[in-house]
Amino acid sequence: MSDQSQYLKSDKLITAHYGEEYEHYYNAVVPPVFMNSLNVFETIDEYYDFDRTDKHKYCYGRVQNPTVRILEDKIAALEHGAGALAFASGMAAATTAVLTACRTGSHVICIHNSYGPLKDFLTGYCKEHMDISTTFVKGDCVEEFEESITDKTDLIVLESPSSLVFSLQDIEAVSKIAKEHQALVYIDNTFCTPIYQQPLTLGADIVMHTTSKYIGGHSDIIGGMLAVKDPALMKKLTANRELFGGIAGPMEAWLMIRGLRTLAVRIAQHQETAIEVAKILEKHPKVKNVYYPGLESHPQYGLMKKQQSGNTGLLSFEMNGTLKDAVKVAESLRIFKIGVSWGGFESLVFLPHARLEENACKVLGGSQNIIRIHCGLEGTDALISDLESALAQI
Repeated sequence: MSDQSQYLKSDKLITAHYGEEYEHYYNAVVPPVFMNSLNVFETIDEYYDFDRTDKHKYCYGRVQNPTVRILEDKIAALEHGAGALAFASGMAAATTAVLTACRTGSHVICIHNSYGPLKDFLTGYCKEHMDISTTFVKGDCVEEFEESITDKTDLIVLESPSSLVFSLQDIEAVSKIAKEHQALVYIDNTFCTPIYQQPLTLGADIVMHTTSKYIGGHSDIIGGMLAVKDPALMKKLTANRELFGGIAGPMEAWLMIRGLRTLAVRIAQHQETAIEVAKILEKHPKVKNVYYPGLESHPQYGLMKKQQSGNTGLLSFEMNGTLKDAVKVAESLRIFKIGVSWGGFESLVFLPHARLEENACKVLGGSQNIIRIHCGLEGTDALISDLESALAQI
């Protein structure tokens, strides 16, 4: 169906049908996986003159692919953007965004609790090879951004909520500051997904998703996405993805499309379980702090209600005890498996600060014994029972 405007009426219609022109695929209800590496042309002139923005014209798999394009159309619609690009990993997406937004001598403002490898990229490769400087801020106070921004600031990196202590940044306020200084705002929106937060509508310029998490949803792919609202910026990112070779593979894109179809119902269940788990932990005598934006006790609960329409399954809690106690709790869990990722169907546990010095932990928030858990789809009662049994071991 060439006119797909009816599918833009709701997120569920977008994830189910938008971007899928059934008449082009023999009316198959699920689009095919285009595994071809190239497309051929009738004439030399047709090759040289083809329009890369035409969704029915393709040339080479490093540039674009029909299966990938369906995924990109869906994400762009969900994020209310001018376009979206699928990448082979979240880091491929993130580094492409940084290298597109920045130049030699640029200044970047980045929150302390952003993704570790992205911080390493900024302070390592970008500093060494491009003389890019980075100022790190806590991020929950708008004044920090005002005080840190300079005439050389080209990019502000946000992650709201962050994935450990779940602090929020005021996306609208930070975006306003950025625009006054002609800087771009990049935000990792993996935690909320496009269902529960649309940063482009709040003023952000680039939205990133690690699609290995909730968009994929089944812990069987690695992928990333960028969504933008400015067509000119979209053009630059598209050109750079082609040069860097970071496009997602067609099979991974197909699996992401599959994941999108159930995204809304999955994250609703993740959220329902996580809020119940968080409330139980909040009352537990062996737990000092619980970090989850969906709790009314969260210090930024008001901001969460302003810019998010929901939360998902990731949260952290801090023990009333030692690191040794926290390790014992993590290793005593049976349903929660020890693993670094999150966003899939399974429940996971990890101690991100276990090998950090206390001073480093304080900068990031929390302490060495902070435990991060992802509440999967195994059932709320089962997960609560597992946690209570583990906590009883100390």
